[in-house]
Amino acid sequence: MATATTEEIERIVREVMLQLEIASKAANAAPADVLPVVSPAARHGDVVVDSRVVTLATVAGRLEGAKQLIVPPAALVTPAVRDELRRKGVVLLRGSAAVRAREEVPAVLLVVGRTRQAPDEALQTLAQAGIDIRTESSDCMIASTDKLAAAVAQGQLGVLWTRHTAAGMCLANRHAGVRAVLAGSVSATAAALAAVGANVLVVDPTAGTAYEKKQILRDFCLGGIRECPEALKARLENRT
Repeated sequence: MATATTEEIERIVREVMLQLEIASKAANAAPADVLPVVSPAARHGDVVVDSRVVTLATVAGRLEGAKQLIVPPAALVTPAVRDELRRKGVVLLRGSAAVRAREEVPAVLLVVGRTRQAPDEALQTLAQAGIDIRTESSDCMIASTDKLAAAVAQGQLGVLWTRHTAAGMCLANRHAGVRAVLAGSVSATAAALAAVGANVLVVDPTAGTAYEKKQILRDFCLGGIRECPEALKARLENRT
């Protein structure tokens, strides 16, 4: 009989706990190894997660160089995440910083481009997370990416919802200031977002599971405006 992998166990734990609302029951009993948040705002080097259940998939690709992981007071952090935090020397904190981070999330423009798969479930998830998101649609990929570039220039995040991911990526990245990456697995997407400080996410509605897409979109939007790495600024921010 096949043995379940760590990722499979994490996924099962996450889904069951979300369904049973276990996280809400943890509000009155924070673990002893968790310190309170003193400052209402996150500091440089902190990773803020706004999730009821924090798993390895939630923090994948985000802990390198981190000093603190800040989660909501009622969040349930899995044992595997606690082990990873100890291994990397990251302090786990609970408190208002996670709530404040949500309040400072920028507006998001989601453009549906040349696909019949509506993003209704994803939009509902983002709305429930308190994200200010508006949608537009276009059958022209050039027009779609122009809309996203304009949104980015106004300090917003952009999502391109399309099956034509190659064209969307290429066209979006022709605009100065746009750093578009393709949504893959949860961990791969997190790594890609961090690598270039992405502000546009290209999502293929036919790839992956609905649950994965919703988590990826939540992480992208709640992550806010990411800075372009200093070493890449000259090349990535001056395209024409």
